[in-house]
Amino acid sequence: MSLFSQTQSIQSFAIANGISDIRILRNPKTGKLFASADNGATFRLSDKVQALSMDLKISWFTPEDGEASFMIHPEGTGAEVVSSMSFGAPAVAKAEPATLAEL
Repeated sequence: MSLFSQTQSIQSFAIANGISDIRILRNPKTGKLFASADNGATFRLSDKVQALSMDLKISWFTPEDGEASFMIHPEGTGAEVVSSMSFGAPAVAKAEPATLAEL
């Protein structure tokens, strides 16, 4: 199973890593797209990314086979919700007395 972790906005990642420019490039041998930053870092691209925008995310991606690396992707592509359950408003805990005089 492939895993996504350390997900953050593309802007936060760029600021934290001193990146001022990211470009999408095409590998001439395979035709696949990837991204390259001005600091020399390279990134996988989700198949859903055709252009860079501020609403994209970057996650550490660990594939089932192959090497782990950072991937640029739209928000929410890291996991698919299969089932969920809601419990309404959370239960309110009973407040403890602030002083002994309140006991």
